[in-house]
Amino acid sequence: MIYGKLSLEDWRTARVEGEAPESFFESCNLRLFFYGVLYNRDRLQCSPADSNAKIAADAYLADPNYGFSRLDGSFTIVYYSKKECGIVRDHHGTHYTVYCTPEGSFATSWIFLEEQSGKPFSCDPVSLGIFLQRGLLPHGASSMNGAALLGAGEQFHILTEAEDSYNLRRDHTFRRNPQIVADKHPDVESYSRRYGELHRQAIRRRIGDSRRVGILLSGGYDSGANLAALRSIYEGPVDSYSVGFKGDAWTELPMARLMSETFETRHHEYEIDGTEIASLPDIVRFLEEPFVEGGLMVNYCAMRMIGGDKPDVILGGDGSDQYFGTSGREVALHYLAARTGTRPLLRGMHKLLNRKVFDTGGKLSRVNFHLDKILHILEGERFGFSDSSLRELLLHPEWIKSSEKSLPADTRSFEHLYTQHALVSDLEIVINRVILYKASLMAQMFDNNLVFPFMDLDLYNFLQELPVGLKCKGDSVPDIARGRCVSKYLLRYHYKPLLPEAVTGRKKQGGFAPMPLFFQDSLRRARLKDFILSSGIYEDILNREGVERFLNEYDLEASRKGGWFWYKQNKALQYFNLLTLVTWWEEFVEKKEVKYW
Repeated sequence: MIYGKLSLEDWRTARVEGEAPESFFESCNLRLFFYGVLYNRDRLQCSPADSNAKIAADAYLADPNYGFSRLDGSFTIVYYSKKECGIVRDHHGTHYTVYCTPEGSFATSWIFLEEQSGKPFSCDPVSLGIFLQRGLLPHGASSMNGAALLGAGEQFHILTEAEDSYNLRRDHTFRRNPQIVADKHPDVESYSRRYGELHRQAIRRRIGDSRRVGILLSGGYDSGANLAALRSIYEGPVDSYSVGFKGDAWTELPMARLMSETFETRHHEYEIDGTEIASLPDIVRFLEEPFVEGGLMVNYCAMRMIGGDKPDVILGGDGSDQYFGTSGREVALHYLAARTGTRPLLRGMHKLLNRKVFDTGGKLSRVNFHLDKILHILEGERFGFSDSSLRELLLHPEWIKSSEKSLPADTRSFEHLYTQHALVSDLEIVINRVILYKASLMAQMFDNNLVFPFMDLDLYNFLQELPVGLKCKGDSVPDIARGRCVSKYLLRYHYKPLLPEAVTGRKKQGGFAPMPLFFQDSLRRARLKDFILSSGIYEDILNREGVERFLNEYDLEASRKGGWFWYKQNKALQYFNLLTLVTWWEEFVEKKEVKYW
């Protein structure tokens, strides 16, 4: 934990309290504290003797606006000079979370920030309502009024604008300039060779001189590609870790075992049976914020499984899908709707169907589910309570607000919209605020050194110049809209010859955590229901009658056999959101240590 104050007064003696920095740099015009690790020292024209703090200082002094964007790593930087001081998070926010106040205080915990400021924070009901909608808080906001959450790749800094005039502000310090590449006849072999080289380089940078390497193995292309690339440059011992679900007919554990055998790893498995829900209070306590995503418990169980016998470094396959771009079919459908002038009609249908009366899992709710994804293509996944459901749950309807700014879709071409979606939705929301947020924090919870080779900065820059047809390959936009396309085509092209045919030839079936598993036991649900209804949250945030109605309806749904997977999945995620919010409230507002049983 670190905490401090941004101030240009006495900048030469400014300190950062808490843990000692990894390295420290001081010159006549700059003091810089570096926490974390750099991966691309080989690209930064530094000597082996240079500390990470000096490398970061040199980058900043060479370009105060975007010098930090040259750094690839997992880090937090605090710097002070005569004209500027600030705190900076790494490109994807995989190091510490950072909270800040309008007065310039900062800390890696809002609890510490509250203690240091001496002013108690109050909860923000709008942020909590948005959490119930989406499973995450709005960008830049925390659960507490007055404590802003610094986003991935952002800096919170003070600048001297004129004599005795200062400006405290937040900026994005990393350049993100997507290029629209629509080469109809790209040299696939050349791109494939370069991609493989960069991927191996990313792994080499992250494992360093490790004597023992771990890898998270799902049984799919991404983790398999990590393992194949690792084995091409590393012959030492490898531990692989896989998590599955009991009773899951689409389990990928057999494919993970096959890859373990192929590449000779010492394999470890864990099957989730639903009892792991008892660990949710521990997770909420560690995060200090309400957060839910379908893979949260998977990450938790994987990191817990590693235990005390830890590899030096663990490779995760996170983010590869999003770097290439996802939702090709929905992007194509949105593009075609815009070009044909049918978007207003689709919006009207969605407005009509987006009511609780149609939320039954039947055909109309399926239509609405897909309409929501197509129309809100730039807003990321939207699993959680609808506005109409929130009106029954929240005490005040004015707390129901949109969590994301509505950006105009760039429909000049399919390539423009696909690239915009990859940046706005895949990168800024899904990677930075969901996938890497949960994965990195669950690793920190168990003191595991988890790294993400697919998130390498050189790999990112390479993919920005990759033709869209090598990211999402289809013969035409209408074909892509019909689902006739291959996602992350270049990765599949490069690694297909290197992975077992049983893996590459298998149509993807699983990959989704079956969330109803955690609530299928009626006795467990009864205990959770008692806990939720006994909370003190009803005096300030929630409507008890609406909550009780939802819980009773869920009991009926849980007893019903069959049904549409995504309907049951979304209902379970709603339950997870509600349970997490109440757990957070009891822990941090009521100041009670929560145990479900």
